[in-house]
Amino acid sequence: MHIGLISDSDLVIPAVASFVSRQFSFSLYSAPSKDPYINEKVRQFALQNRINITFGDEKGDKLYEWLKQGKYDIVFVISYSHIIEINRTGNSTELFNVHFGPLPAYQGPIPVFWQLKSGEEQLGMVIHKMTMEIDRGPVIWSKYIPNKNFHNFRSVMLLFSQLCVEGILYIIQIKSLHLPLAELERKQIVPSWQKKPELKDVIVNWKTMSSVEICNLIRACNPWNKGAITFLERQEIKIIDANPVDEQSDLPAGSIIQDKARLKVVCSDRNLLGINMLIYQDFYCSGENANYYGIPNFRRFRDV
Repeated sequence: MHIGLISDSDLVIPAVASFVSRQFSFSLYSAPSKDPYINEKVRQFALQNRINITFGDEKGDKLYEWLKQGKYDIVFVISYSHIIEINRTGNSTELFNVHFGPLPAYQGPIPVFWQLKSGEEQLGMVIHKMTMEIDRGPVIWSKYIPNKNFHNFRSVMLLFSQLCVEGILYIIQIKSLHLPLAELERKQIVPSWQKKPELKDVIVNWKTMSSVEICNLIRACNPWNKGAITFLERQEIKIIDANPVDEQSDLPAGSIIQDKARLKVVCSDRNLLGINMLIYQDFYCSGENANYYGIPNFRRFRDV
């Protein structure tokens, strides 16, 4: 069985490493990432492990030539930002997409962000057969993990990139035995679609968000956005790390309370949020030392 892997991310590395250790016959199509470090990381990994790799183009047109020439029995897509036009891939190749969301919920390009921001108790991912409709193909495998307070966007992406290998190997085994793949029943899950996050999606709204909701947003924004955004006198501040404090206040939402130990802010539910680390005027600042940089008592953070 000849297998293909498609990606423009270093999240493909766990699957590649698994294939190498099992001596699978496979090829990797690596499209350029916007991050030069990731491109070099994948290139060096492929070089050191003598992997058959094809470097793609920014538009993604080279992919279809690679698919037709490779004559792959099965292809897996792991973190690829281009839309793949199934009608251009060839009828003989089955493509399976690793989607880091619990389809049919959280369809769209960045499901981990929205799952974390929504505060889901369980974070889900699936592998589904690709069809002409984006994120609508039959789900073949799924996995859920508990949403822990220490998770953030990058840590979940890395964990999912490792866990998905289990599903990929399962599908390869079933296909190698020439058995049919069973579609999982997903009718109990409410379908939803989420777009890429916009500026308004990463800004803290102190008037409407609870301390827990703000912590969820911060984790969803780390590290790609360097935290959730708020404003002090129109100066942008990014909150990198925070946690709910077992205290309440009747001050207006967004009010800053600074003591010797930490920086605390009143949230919409009157509960206090303890800010441990933030970015202020382009430098990192602990909440404990925030008062030295012009973030004094009883001023207010705002969402605009």
